[in-house]
Amino acid sequence: MDDLRPLSETLSAYLETLVLERSCDPTRSHTENRLKALADFYGKACKAGPWVPDRTRDAELKRQYPSLCAACAKTCMAGDIYWGNSGSLTCLTDGAGDVTWGEADDVKTYFKIKEGEPLTGYENFAYLCRDGTWRDLTQEPCIWLRKPWNVIVAKRKASEAVSKLTQSLTNSSVTVDRHWRGALSALLESNQALPEPLHPPRAPMDYLAQAQGFREAYSQAGCDPPRHITFCTTSLLAKNKCEWLSEAGAVYGIAPPLQCIMRSSTEECLKAVSNGESDATAADSDWLVAGIRDYALTPILNEITPIVEKTGSIVAYVNKDAEITKMADLRGKRAAFPRYDGVAWHSVKDYIMKHEKMSCKDYVEEYFKEICAPGMDGKKCYEAGEEEALKSLLDGNSDVAFISMKTFNTYKENNKASETIKKIVPLCPEGNQKFCFVSWSNLGHIFVANNITNIRRHEIINVFTKLDQLFGKHPPFHNAMFSMYGPFNHEMEVIFHSNTKSLATINVLSTHPYNKIPYNFELAMSNVTDFTCGFGAKTTPSLFVFLVTLVVFLIYS
Repeated sequence: MDDLRPLSETLSAYLETLVLERSCDPTRSHTENRLKALADFYGKACKAGPWVPDRTRDAELKRQYPSLCAACAKTCMAGDIYWGNSGSLTCLTDGAGDVTWGEADDVKTYFKIKEGEPLTGYENFAYLCRDGTWRDLTQEPCIWLRKPWNVIVAKRKASEAVSKLTQSLTNSSVTVDRHWRGALSALLESNQALPEPLHPPRAPMDYLAQAQGFREAYSQAGCDPPRHITFCTTSLLAKNKCEWLSEAGAVYGIAPPLQCIMRSSTEECLKAVSNGESDATAADSDWLVAGIRDYALTPILNEITPIVEKTGSIVAYVNKDAEITKMADLRGKRAAFPRYDGVAWHSVKDYIMKHEKMSCKDYVEEYFKEICAPGMDGKKCYEAGEEEALKSLLDGNSDVAFISMKTFNTYKENNKASETIKKIVPLCPEGNQKFCFVSWSNLGHIFVANNITNIRRHEIINVFTKLDQLFGKHPPFHNAMFSMYGPFNHEMEVIFHSNTKSLATINVLSTHPYNKIPYNFELAMSNVTDFTCGFGAKTTPSLFVFLVTLVVFLIYS
């Protein structure tokens, strides 16, 4: 098997079902059901390497099914000598195991069958056939499954022209061509050898039918009732991308598959997850507090990037002529926020409450002279958005604007001729002179309901992290034909952010380099138990006046 593109889970699961009974326990995840079936069938085994992408969960499963690691030499990890294609054959020849799956070429190479001088003791091993018979290693191997070579599919009318075109791409100089031929060569991954022309061309299903067991593997029935993960999207384009992602994942055996639904907004998707209409949805950090507080949701995966400038960093920007040199100088000033209840709002509130040792109520009502945060008290001093908050500062309507570093740098780049923007400078917190932001957050989150079971939580994490490994930014697995974080239908930022490096649980924040970057928003909010203080604090007096008026009216009527 190719170490860079190993046998997909669909094909490996098919081989397993040929010899053992499928487990469909509804109280176990899809992955755990497979592991249990293997553990019940074999006495002991060495299933080295990661079973699931999440390391913590991987360790839990290996403790739960120790027999699947019992035959390993030292560890049950990728570094074990029995890991990988040659490792499994070593496990067999060392006597640690009685049987192993192997690709025909790997077996012949390992036992030196092709060289004419077989490995000593090769006669003690044989190919096991599906009918229970066996063949000597020097004979034609018994085939349980054939995996067809990659093909290029074209319309019947254009097949001959496409065949000629692809043959012209075999020239190595094409791979560095900066024009359309080079782009096509990269798309077809011609550096890994283009498929040989088929004479005559064949229909796709006829071609696949030649590969023994291949079509059966992709048509095998699953458990009944079937499982799926419902994912909520906010546009038709996002729903289409979700469906493409689901189909692409199914090819590689990622299960349960995604089932995509659409709602009119992020808020409606959060409601759908909260109400049980959907299992998960994606939203950026502006929705983190609302998701936790209003909809009883929790973020189980984060869109991460190690590049600080590309994170959701919130910086205090001021006019250098305003004589504001430290964060404490902001007391009594006019503040502009992109929106109320978003990441900037909560980051600044959390920072000032901690450093000024003041209550939430005092912060909201007394710290700033004026606050403009669209959505607060129903007021709209400008349209919600980071650029609008920055313009409020530029126009002199605010003394400080709390926006992301990315937005400021983009605006400055696009308005180089502006003298006003040249006067705007960042105000660094005393404890963060290096990075100069009040907080930083991950680019986005995948939310689920708080009340789902741990098994379901692990299942959702497993599916999305596997999709990330296949279609994210993980060379050599990066697939140019589909990208979770790249453009979709010529549009960027569809479901996921383009700057995302990978999906990870919050545990990643305790690793390098994230643990060296202070003021993380997610960690700060994870320690908050009461989000009610300060929410609507400025609307309370008007409500009180209304109640008093009502009472007086009733008394004097």
